[in-house]
Amino acid sequence: MWFDKWSDVAQIAATTLVIYVLLIIILQVSGKRSLAKLNIFDLVVTVALGSILASVMLTNSLSIADGVTAFVVLAGLQWLVSFVSVRVGWFKRVIRSDARLLLKDGKFLEQEMKAERVTHGEIEAAIRKQGHGRIEQIAAVVLETDGGFSVIESPPASQYSALKDLLEGTDEKE
Repeated sequence: MWFDKWSDVAQIAATTLVIYVLLIIILQVSGKRSLAKLNIFDLVVTVALGSILASVMLTNSLSIADGVTAFVVLAGLQWLVSFVSVRVGWFKRVIRSDARLLLKDGKFLEQEMKAERVTHGEIEAAIRKQGHGRIEQIAAVVLETDGGFSVIESPPASQYSALKDLLEGTDEKE
């Protein structure tokens, strides 16, 4: 059916406007973490927020108060999980993935790549996107917690303090 009544259209428009404004306010209050590049936990929360938004906008059985309550609870849970994960090491490891070194001093780290299900081609593409053409001239490629690749040029990798935690234990894995 293409069209029922104008009152239904007006209700959806009004609900969408109100819920949109409230969502912006809730996201502003919950902080920048909610809007940053997503890791898996953030992605789940974002999908849930989108689902709630769509349900409230298009379903007559849910009120705006129901949607706002769900938004606030999700934003609060995300804040709580972020708060605890910054303070409790084991909890952080459960919730968030760590960055992983995939290439060191021009050599692919096959075990690390296999564990992360990353191919040579994906790493080579990341290197090219950073404007580099020679793998041998790359100190490191890191798979970051948000799924993106960081490429650091000019080996040796050991000279970069930002790689210190990632380099621990890589010598025996090569």
